[in-house]
Amino acid sequence: MPANRKLRFFSFIAICSLLIALCACIPPGEKEPVGVVVDLNDATTQRIYDYQNDRNVDSLLRFLADDNPSYRYLAARAFGSYPELPAGVLDSLLRTLQDENELVRSAAAYTLGAVGDASLVPSLAAAFDTSARMNTHNATLLAAIGKVGGDETQRQITAISTYRRQDTLLRAGRAWGLFYFARRGVRTVEGDSLIVNTLLDDTSPADVLKPAAYYAQRFPFRPAPEQVPALRAAFRNAPDPDVTMAMARLLGKSAAPEARITLARALAAHPDWRVRVEILQSLADFDYALTRGALLEALRDDHPLVRKQAANLLIDKGAADEATAYHRLAKDSLLQDVQFELYAAANRHLPAYLTDFRGRINYDLLRAYQQKKEVYERAAIIGAMGEYPWNYRTIYDLYTEAESPVTRTAAAQALRVIANRDDFDGYFQGSADRVRRELANYFQAIIESRRVGPAYFAANAITASVERYRPLYPDVSWLGEALGGFELPKEIEAYYAVAAARAALIGDPPPKPTPPRKGALDIDWKLLAESGEVAVIRTSAGKFSLRLLPEVAPATVTNFIQLVQSGYYEGKVFHRVVPNFVAQGGGPLGDGFGAEGYIVRTETPGIRWDRPGLVGMASAGRDTEGVQFFLTHRATPHLNGEYTIFAEVTDGQEVVDRLTVGTRVESIILR
Repeated sequence: MPANRKLRFFSFIAICSLLIALCACIPPGEKEPVGVVVDLNDATTQRIYDYQNDRNVDSLLRFLADDNPSYRYLAARAFGSYPELPAGVLDSLLRTLQDENELVRSAAAYTLGAVGDASLVPSLAAAFDTSARMNTHNATLLAAIGKVGGDETQRQITAISTYRRQDTLLRAGRAWGLFYFARRGVRTVEGDSLIVNTLLDDTSPADVLKPAAYYAQRFPFRPAPEQVPALRAAFRNAPDPDVTMAMARLLGKSAAPEARITLARALAAHPDWRVRVEILQSLADFDYALTRGALLEALRDDHPLVRKQAANLLIDKGAADEATAYHRLAKDSLLQDVQFELYAAANRHLPAYLTDFRGRINYDLLRAYQQKKEVYERAAIIGAMGEYPWNYRTIYDLYTEAESPVTRTAAAQALRVIANRDDFDGYFQGSADRVRRELANYFQAIIESRRVGPAYFAANAITASVERYRPLYPDVSWLGEALGGFELPKEIEAYYAVAAARAALIGDPPPKPTPPRKGALDIDWKLLAESGEVAVIRTSAGKFSLRLLPEVAPATVTNFIQLVQSGYYEGKVFHRVVPNFVAQGGGPLGDGFGAEGYIVRTETPGIRWDRPGLVGMASAGRDTEGVQFFLTHRATPHLNGEYTIFAEVTDGQEVVDRLTVGTRVESIILR
């Protein structure tokens, strides 16, 4: 952006801020402007959703000028789900920023922000309403600018000094803007300081605190030493778990001894399991010797995901002189649900000279693999074996013998981890070239097998160390042949990964994933009208209920209802659980890969991932959704605009929070 345009933007923001501050703001909770109604029984409304789902630009574009504000709103919002927008659409949306209806203007602002085009900043700034009658719109503009602006724009937004305490919407919009700037790597010390001050201000309303808390959780930074006492007090007293988790991350980054003591004391006492997980994450910022006691104690926490987080941190942060202790803990009958994570920690950290212990660990793991029949336990065992890189041949043998996609994919993933070690040459020393050649042969065989999960990890291994693998693949024609064998869109993850590996080996830029143009599921309006709005999901861990959101994602809800009615999900498992993030399941193979022979379009109409219990669709990229879904443990706003939300948990969140890998879906009932 030329210097003079930057100056005009800064001046405009400053003037608008002053004018808005001097005028009466819409207080939080005031009713939304009238004139916009989303009626799924209305034929024109359905047609707009259908155009969105068909990615029909021309037909949808006409509704931006419709006399009915509801249709203008739906059309402006619909373009926010598109992978790309032609220039003509951008021009129309820029004109829509001046619409007489605030919700229509805000929908256009959201969609323009989703485009990610820095050239839109001046137009977004010029759309600020200086009458202070449309503060919701102004707040949306601030957030949108955070999605497209650069360093200078971020500094200008941070420097606004005219917002009063009661300007809740504007302050919240700025905090969201800073969050989106940071998500794109645009951050400043001043922005970080503004976030801390917002969190420490006990007069900050919840709408302002939330985005500030998400910022501090997602992009933790080192606070100033003089801020640590106030952060400790706020951490102990904050009633909102999102704010508590933000304080925990900041205390961890502070490196202050008193902060570590505060966190360690709270770990055993805090009633919210999610906060305990966040405390563990924060303690990992300190020297392991100072936190080992807290981590070991957390292995016996009453929540399974806290135990899992503690064990994973021992893998990442453990010490060589503790490795034999991890091996002993792995045999503790009270720690069986984290047994193989403890074996992994022992295998990773065991000093090379303790060959007897190494032999015992690997003997234990191989025997357990032979005894265990549950595929997720076997996958965990393979992961633990992979922490000792010399196990690479054994792991490949297990891959070739495995009958389950879960164990095959786990083996390929373990080989990828070994192949991409930063210290590969130093670890294998004189054998490094030989081992790499063997791994290259393994990866070629895995890709040529066209098994989607294993092929994905094998291709990623090649791409991640392409300079090392390029001499070992003088002929890459086999990769082209493998690409032709993947069934699209069913095996799209492997297809993209293998295409990227081929491009890397021949020196081409990575191919840009192209959303499939055909095979998209249609919206079934009759089905939506006749089916229940609630889904009761019974699992081997208990049951929970979802409220479906067809007004947000009608194509995705259509898909979910059809799958439920066909019995598709019965017997499917949750294959991925990340503590204090998500539980994901529903895939056909159980290993996190694969889909069916169709796609569901991405539907991201502007709702935020701002609370726990939201249900979204897993994706390999825009317009590639299918059957896998996930449920959140907490607010996950870094997913905003990227993943479809189609339901929310209304009952049984405590069951969702205790789902673990291997939990099965027994039944789903719609009512």
